[in-house]
Amino acid sequence: MARTIAATTTRNEDAEADARRQRRRDRRESIESLVVVVVGFLVLSLEAEGYVIPTGSMAPTLLGRHKEVQCPQCGWTFQVNAASEVDSEEGGASGLRVRSGVCGNCRFPVRVDDAPSFAGDRVYTLKTDVSLPGLGRSEPRRWDVTVFKLPEDPEIRYIKRLVGMPGETLRIRRGDLWRSDLDDATPPVILRRPPRQSLQVNIPVYDDGFRPRSLAGDPRWRRWTGWNEPAPGTYRAAADDDWRELRYRHLVPSPEQVEAVAEGRLPGAPRASLVTDFCAFNTDLAPQKLDDVRVATRPWFQPHWVGDLALSLRLELAEATGAVRIDLIEGGVVNRCEIDAAGRAILSRDGAKLGEAAVAIKPGAAVDLTFANIDDRLTLWVDGVLPFGDGLAYETRFEEPPPPTADDLAPARVAIRGTSAVVSRLVLKRDVYYTLDPAEPDSDDLLEYRLKPPGALFDLLADPARYAGLRWRKPREYPIEPGRYMMLGDNSSWSRDGRAWTRVDQTTPTAPDRGWDDSGRESWEVPRSLVIGRAFTVYWPHFQPVWPAVRVSRDLVLPARPNVEAVRWIY
Repeated sequence: MARTIAATTTRNEDAEADARRQRRRDRRESIESLVVVVVGFLVLSLEAEGYVIPTGSMAPTLLGRHKEVQCPQCGWTFQVNAASEVDSEEGGASGLRVRSGVCGNCRFPVRVDDAPSFAGDRVYTLKTDVSLPGLGRSEPRRWDVTVFKLPEDPEIRYIKRLVGMPGETLRIRRGDLWRSDLDDATPPVILRRPPRQSLQVNIPVYDDGFRPRSLAGDPRWRRWTGWNEPAPGTYRAAADDDWRELRYRHLVPSPEQVEAVAEGRLPGAPRASLVTDFCAFNTDLAPQKLDDVRVATRPWFQPHWVGDLALSLRLELAEATGAVRIDLIEGGVVNRCEIDAAGRAILSRDGAKLGEAAVAIKPGAAVDLTFANIDDRLTLWVDGVLPFGDGLAYETRFEEPPPPTADDLAPARVAIRGTSAVVSRLVLKRDVYYTLDPAEPDSDDLLEYRLKPPGALFDLLADPARYAGLRWRKPREYPIEPGRYMMLGDNSSWSRDGRAWTRVDQTTPTAPDRGWDDSGRESWEVPRSLVIGRAFTVYWPHFQPVWPAVRVSRDLVLPARPNVEAVRWIY
């Protein structure tokens, strides 16, 4: 017994020491970022300019006006869009009040009408054609978060992500972006983000460190199962000659089940469903807008299956034997990372080896791993290091996107063989899903579910065979002429961007007095002359209220401190 207590105490002390070191690193990085930004603001103001993010079209990368909420069910902190509380013409209160949001982690609704709303992130933008030490030249590049003048009305400034380059055709297909050379007959190729940016834009699906209180007593609702769980969120498995799996099932309560819990009734048995493009930021509801079916159904109607996932975890192997593997399933295909105790990592897809590399893993020492299957590429991080560089790409056909299968209801697994191990800090995230149109589903068959009870959509998401049979709209194509670009918002399902603009600025032979631009640009194109620069840092997030947090006015809580933890680079 004494040995067990001592070992437990040591592990707790190690965990506390790790947490202290991480907090020091976070504080140091935030302070360094803040110092760099202040110097840039004071010394280099002729080459850079500050902007405030007004809306949520770039969430979660950049936040417009929003409410920050801690879920009373699971304790997870998330943001809810509050742009509707501000009058876009005058910048003052609009009279609307966001009533509720939905936690992106446990899916329970949260009342937010009494929570203050915070102004959007303030970002610093490096103007085009300027080169600064450490930041490089600001010539427009793919994936830059870019500030530009709206082609329809150049008096308005917009901020989106530059995704389409001059001289190419951009295509959107089932959530991914593809490109080919303009007027080229060769098949399109998928666009892949840099890994660092991928980590920043990925959206949480489930963090196992935050579980809903109302379902905690029912083991059927445990999303990770298969190993012993000596403490919540920590899993242990003993050595075995066969693979021992810890498996994730995507168990999301439907709105009907959530309502049952609120009324003190049993929610019924859970059933696994497909991971979708659900985003907590888009679940804001105001009482005045409940008559609009499209808005009223938004908290649960985010129906696009997302197979591009990333799993993070902390691993501790006990012996210098055996192996561990991480599996991510997409379209029934197993994408795998296998690491043996000697530190050899092998990435494979559907049983075919893509490559191997040495990784720094030692028995008895904890290591943080992230394995991602995003944009047809497998990427591995080991304590923040990329042993495979940007990752190992594989090819899929543009014409035949893989449909979901029953295996996609349990899309993540961790397994060990020949060694004992402890796994903790399990966090599953998904990639951005680019829709064909803002606020509209990519399948006409999905439209009818807006008018049905939420349970009907959840029935569909629990049946991959039915979901695979939906009729999908054809991919959209956007030819981009030389000297022009295309911009999209990270919050694709709720972003007014190049997919939705018009050509009201264009003159035509039949209406020469209408419009002021005779360049002939297409509605989605942004001319180079309208690009202002790229946003490279959030230099002033909203203030953070601190105790005793006295409400002075509707959206002012004092005392408050600068939220330096949220100062960050933009990738």
